[in-house]
Amino acid sequence: MRGLLIAAAIALSALSPAAMAEPAAELLGALPDAVKAGLAPLFSGNAIGQAGLNGQLQGTPDSVFSMVKQALANAGYSEQPIRTTKAGWGFSATWAVPAGVSVDATPAGKTAVLVTQATALGPDRVNLNIRFEGI
Repeated sequence: MRGLLIAAAIALSALSPAAMAEPAAELLGALPDAVKAGLAPLFSGNAIGQAGLNGQLQGTPDSVFSMVKQALANAGYSEQPIRTTKAGWGFSATWAVPAGVSVDATPAGKTAVLVTQATALGPDRVNLNIRFEGI
C-alpha cells in the first residue's frame, strides 16, 4: 500500500504546473512578433531564467506602449495597472502570464510576471527591455 501511495504522489507531482513550466527564454521567443521584432536576446542576471529581450525601436513611448499592450493582450497577457508607470521618459509595466502558463525557475513563493520597460532615447526612438521577474 505504501508503495502505491508513493507511486501516486510521484504521478501527481509529474502532472503539477511546475512540471509543465516552460523556460523563460522559450516564452520570450514565443511572444508576438509585434512585440519582439527588432529585439535581441540578452543575458539578464536578475530575471527569471537570466533571459531577456532588448533593442531600440522607432516610435514614442506612448506608441510603443500601445503596440505592446495590444499585442500582449491578444496573446493572453493581462496588464497589472497598479504596477504601470508611463511618462514622457518611457514606461514600465508588468503583465500577468496567460492562464495555464508557468515560467520555469520562478522562485518559491513568487509569481512570474512579464516586465516591459522602455526608455526614450530621442524624439522617435525608444529602447525596449522585456523579461520575466518574480513578485
